[in-house]
Amino acid sequence: MNYLTEIRLFYEWLETHHLAPSSITLWHALMYTANRSGWAEQIAIPISILESRTQMTRSTIYRSREQLVDRGLIGVEVRGSSYSAVYKIFSLEGTLVSQYVSQNVSQNETQSGTQNGILTAANDTSVSQNETQNGNIYRVNRDSIIDNNSSSRSSKSKRENSPKEKKFSIDEWAKAQESPWRELMLIWLDYKRTRKESYRSEMGAKKCLTLLRNLSGGSAELAQRIIDQSMANNWAGLFALKESPPSRGQPPGRAHGQRVGQIIQSTDEDKRQRFIDRLKNAGKK
Repeated sequence: MNYLTEIRLFYEWLETHHLAPSSITLWHALMYTANRSGWAEQIAIPISILESRTQMTRSTIYRSREQLVDRGLIGVEVRGSSYSAVYKIFSLEGTLVSQYVSQNVSQNETQSGTQNGILTAANDTSVSQNETQNGNIYRVNRDSIIDNNSSSRSSKSKRENSPKEKKFSIDEWAKAQESPWRELMLIWLDYKRTRKESYRSEMGAKKCLTLLRNLSGGSAELAQRIIDQSMANNWAGLFALKESPPSRGQPPGRAHGQRVGQIIQSTDEDKRQRFIDRLKNAGKK
């Protein structure tokens, strides 16, 4: 059995048949138990289990059980007070409707034969109408199941046959760039792989290339130096070039104590000026 199909057919069956609310509750509890048991043909269910799952008294369960049996929804074998009753849940999708139609026809024939001794034309018409009506209900239910299954298979087939979204390839994207940026990006991507890193989307790759262009001012030579700088320092990203470190800790192009714009005299010129100053001081003395 199919659990959801049985529940759907049960409520379609209720549209033309009456059941007490307690009987509906009991049917759900029995169907749930049958599903849990792996759809065993017969199930021994303690009354305490049904009390727990329906929240109904024992006497209510017995009355509801009799109604379900009368409607042909279940079968019950009572084995005495010391043993659990054995239940058989009839499948609505399989044989329930045809069994119900046969029972109605048999009951109508028996009642008509007992009362009148023969089947009247009116009774024949009634039986035929019952058969047609129940048969139509069954066909509608069956068609509904078939349509739903067909729609499900059709949707699944469309999903399987629909073209899958192409996965982004960073290498294909890099190879599509113009030279020399194509070669520069391939070098950078190879380096990123050594760090077990990459760009998962085209947007991320484009931002990386834009950053490299901006930092280098569009110069391929400068862009190569920027990449070399990051690789030499094991950096994860790209950064502007740093100036070469000056000797003895001084900034390049500036002597100790020099202010911006100040002219620097050479060492020889300093010595000559100090020598002249000493001569002037000696003449004064």
